[in-house]
Amino acid sequence: MEREKEHAEVLYNVLQMCAFIMMAVIIMRLKLFATPQLCLVAGVLASRKLLGSVIPNANVHRGLVLLLIAAMSFNGYGFLKQQWNVKGEYSNYPQEDLLDWINDNTPEDAVFGGAMPTMANIKLSTLRPIINHPHYEDAGIRARTKKIYTMTSRKSKKELYEICKELKVQYIVYEGGWCVRNNAGKGCTMPEIWDVEDPANRGKEPLCLVMVRDSGPYFEQVYKNVKFDVFRVLDVDV
Repeated sequence: MEREKEHAEVLYNVLQMCAFIMMAVIIMRLKLFATPQLCLVAGVLASRKLLGSVIPNANVHRGLVLLLIAAMSFNGYGFLKQQWNVKGEYSNYPQEDLLDWINDNTPEDAVFGGAMPTMANIKLSTLRPIINHPHYEDAGIRARTKKIYTMTSRKSKKELYEICKELKVQYIVYEGGWCVRNNAGKGCTMPEIWDVEDPANRGKEPLCLVMVRDSGPYFEQVYKNVKFDVFRVLDVDV
């Protein structure tokens, strides 16, 4: 059966490549879509069926393709050598120590709550259940995240305790500086953001500082290093 539109698949891939390139120009990380698509379309250059009418001599066509591959290989190999010579190492000892402590000192089904980036690492490295994760988002996770971020507000320990019991959280991980550092300007610390949401408690000391100083009677500080504090949720009568 003869096709109505010959080479439609090639045209589709070329148009898709153009779209991906425009996306990559706007957002650099979207090169991950443009690069493989560009490599796919580049294979068309070796097609005699498509380019035979443009370059009638087959030997000339092959020579041009080989020349293009050689030129790409010369620059490409230089880039690969440069990347191979890059030697880097990621080290975050406080976090590594925290993860080792969790693996060694908490039950495998212990439920953790805290800042989303920290929770992602805990889930990946310890497989402990967590209540919020930065890579999965829906209305329920957003609501749980807001609740557990009460630890960076000016609310009382009792309110945070009730939230932990509601969410069945057994351990809270606080990352030092999360609720007091201010890298973005005035009004951008977590307690100041909470002041907009919770004006009734404006002016009180941030709960995170209260917890670090004295976590009782609802919580017990069970781990501490230069960056992280872990609090176990106790069973007490409210």
